This record gives sequence, structure tokens and C-alpha cells, in this order.
Amino acid sequence: MNIKELAKKYGLIEGDFWNHKQSGQWILTHDAVEKVATKEGIRLVNIETLNSETELVRFLVTMVKDEVTITSVGEADRKNCHSQYLGCMAEKRGVDRCVLKLINAYEYGVSSEVEAEDFKRPAHYQKTDNQVVKFSDMLEHPYFDGKKKETKKAWDDANSLTATELVLSQMNHRIEQHNQESN
Repeated sequence: MNIKELAKKYGLIEGDFWNHKQSGQWILTHDAVEKVATKEGIRLVNIETLNSETELVRFLVTMVKDEVTITSVGEADRKNCHSQYLGCMAEKRGVDRCVLKLINAYEYGVSSEVEAEDFKRPAHYQKTDNQVVKFSDMLEHPYFDGKKKETKKAWDDANSLTATELVLSQMNHRIEQHNQESN
């Protein structure tokens, strides 16, 4: 089952999932996993506390779909969770793992956003007005005649502050070099 089939089957919409660039996995939001559980009739049967300490919480979560029962560990500690509410995160992790196991999602490279901190949806980077103006002004420099298409592509691909500033810095450097060579 690919992500399009999964989305169609469970009524998932844009924003319910995204592709994790580093792993290539599809990541579902916790809310999307809850939608899947509801549509599949997956029920929580039991939560057993394994650890409940200041720095570590682990639950053994058991869920059922039809006659199939799955048990998984949900855990959160100060090293793998940025939330102050370790118990809530441990429960979410255990529930999401059980639901995804019950629909065989792991077989297709699908995980939940709560399973790892680095699975969080990447923040959408927005270039500032100042950066956009600076880019437009520099692009009009004679150096970029015949190079505008590739320069615009580099600009469009810059999806972080670091990448955007690097493009602007490189453009500025090329303009300075061009001006020195012209004199």
C-alpha cells in the first residue's frame, strides 16, 4: 500500500502526512493515526505502567482490531522527548505504534510523528522581504545575464535561513568579482 492508497482509504488530507527526507519514510500526524484507528475500529484494551519516573515513562499498550491483538511499548524520557509531559507522549507513542502495526503500515515505510523527535513536520521556511528584495536587485546585475534561470533555481531550492543566506552571499561574491575584473 502506498501513501496515496493509504490516504484514500482513511480519508487523510494534505497536512495529515509528509515525507521525511532523511529516512524516505512517510510520517503521519498523531491525529491521522487516530483517524485510522477510528475507521478500522481499533480499540485500546489496556495500558500497563512499566516505569513512571521523573526522567522516564514507559507504558505497555495493548490494542485490538477484530481478533488481532497487538502490544507495544510507548516510552518517553528527557533525552528522546522535548515535551514536559512524558506520560502523555509515552501513551501516544504506544498507541500509534499499535495502530500502525495493526494495519501493517511499517511494511510500507509509514511511521508516526510521535515516534521520534526528528519525525516532526519540518517548519516551512519563509524568506524575508529584505532577502527577496536583495535577491531581485542582485539578479539584475550584468553578471547574471544568461545565468538567471540557474540562479533562480538555486534561490527557489533554498529552504532554510542558512541556504538562503548562502545563495545571497555567493551572488554578492560573484558581483564583486565581476566588478573587479571589469575595472
